[in-house]
Amino acid sequence: MSNYDLKQLITMWQREKLTPEQAIGQVLLHLEALANRIGEMEKRTETRRRGQEKFE
Repeated sequence: MSNYDLKQLITMWQREKLTPEQAIGQVLLHLEALANRIGEMEKRTETRRRGQEKFE
């Protein structure tokens, strides 16, 4: 399944170019990408925090 950017996805939804199933699939793909990005940010934050604790 191709992953449309959010603005394009909203436009397609407004113009009724997506079925509800397609829209849900796209939203889930965006949610997965965001969850992955947040997870990576949390890892980097924890690594930095641990690095700072070593110097204190």
